[in-house]
Amino acid sequence: MTEAVEIKPVRKSIEVELAPLDAFQLFTSDMAAWWPATHHIGKTPFIEIVIEPRAGGGWFEVDRDGTACQWGSILAWDPPHKVVFAWGLQGDWTFSPDLRKSSEVEVRFTPMGDSATLVELEHRHLERHEAGAKIAEAVDQGWTPVLAAFKALIEKK
Repeated sequence: MTEAVEIKPVRKSIEVELAPLDAFQLFTSDMAAWWPATHHIGKTPFIEIVIEPRAGGGWFEVDRDGTACQWGSILAWDPPHKVVFAWGLQGDWTFSPDLRKSSEVEVRFTPMGDSATLVELEHRHLERHEAGAKIAEAVDQGWTPVLAAFKALIEKK
């Protein structure tokens, strides 16, 4: 078996008008409020996105039909500074629990003055997926509207 060639991480950032703790909490505890409804893997749309708030916790959607569809797990939980997810979705958008086939999504929350936060996302180790290049292209395009939706919800408040 040959070693996978490293794929360049996908990096995105936005600035939001919330303190880091508030931004972290909105990002992790109310993801269904801002995550684009089109970005689901179940047969029916999601009604909830669950992030279990601890290292080793799960990350999954709960769909309208009651099905839970796993997306990954929590690798690091450090409020209000960062959260790191294992992304277990493969090239066909099915979930693999094998961490050797999972990429990582790190989201950092850095203070910018008194009431703003720089939210930096890095999706790395994409070569771990069998369809790494395909996933890299998809997440490079996908994270932009996802973070824009997060920022839009904040701007509505």
